[in-house]
Amino acid sequence: MPQGRPRTFALSVVVLMCLQGCLFASDDALDGDDGQGLTPFPDYNSEEYECFLHNDWKRCYITYIPESVTGSSNAPLIVELHGWAGSAFETRALTDVTLLADEVGAIVVHAEGIIVNNTTLDMGGNEEAWNAGYCCGDALAYEIDDVDYLRKVIAKTVEDYPVDEQRIYITGWSNGCMMAQRMALQASDLIAAVACTSGYLSIHESEGYSPIPVMEIHGFIDENTQYTNSVNWGIVDENRRNLESMQSGAIENMYDWASYNNCEGSIPDRNEPGAIYSIQGFTNCAEGSEVALITVHTGGHNLYPNDACTPDFVWNCFGSQGLWDVNQLEWDFLSRFSKEPVN
Repeated sequence: MPQGRPRTFALSVVVLMCLQGCLFASDDALDGDDGQGLTPFPDYNSEEYECFLHNDWKRCYITYIPESVTGSSNAPLIVELHGWAGSAFETRALTDVTLLADEVGAIVVHAEGIIVNNTTLDMGGNEEAWNAGYCCGDALAYEIDDVDYLRKVIAKTVEDYPVDEQRIYITGWSNGCMMAQRMALQASDLIAAVACTSGYLSIHESEGYSPIPVMEIHGFIDENTQYTNSVNWGIVDENRRNLESMQSGAIENMYDWASYNNCEGSIPDRNEPGAIYSIQGFTNCAEGSEVALITVHTGGHNLYPNDACTPDFVWNCFGSQGLWDVNQLEWDFLSRFSKEPVN
């Protein structure tokens, strides 16, 4: 009899400790930190497309969420747009933007342009493309509304994941850079800032535009989208055979954005020369916006860390060779801006 009560007490303590352990385990599982592969986003798979119908076209995108992002996060969103003939997965592999995402805790979406098989276009058909204005391919020929499509992708991402709606950024390469700048011009209510590479604004329908920060990075020896002007494309592509398109170059593009953003001064007030790249731009612009151009002195069309060499490439396919970090340059610009000031 005297020993029964201590044994009962000891057993009760053990049961309580087990229950407490179960409760802590449940809390960890909800936070996605149980170490057993559970996440707060049960439907998320970075290796699968998410698709929906948009204007009777099947449109798809992929999402990457760093492990540091939980259900209670307030993460910035980077939407990265591929170049002509580049898929979402190919672009993710090319740019390595997910490495940056892991460092800064950003959610990354790679949306995918339209592709129409067996088209008979003289220029750019049968490959993924964006309707950025004068360019490109099937998306332009079929008058695809890619601005609205990207708005829908962003809305779905905001609905499904913990996105900070004040920090939605667009970036992209080549035709994707053109599309990123079209989004800046025609979705400025949604986008906090744009930074992209190797492409120029390809449309000038700016109704409803409110100034937002825009930066373009361009290789001085880009043989595809030339640094000085786009006459080469006007020769071979009738859609770009107009003065507005053909006169576009890196400097002209910077001045176009300075005009849209009502920047003060007729010459750039930011001038930072460097051995690898130089930066120039306008910092005193309407609504706290800025405009910047980074010129990579030895850069070609592909400024990303990885080479993009395939038998189909007819221009310089080599990447940065570790001499510069495009993702970091873009993020250093983008992360300074939000729809509301970042504390």
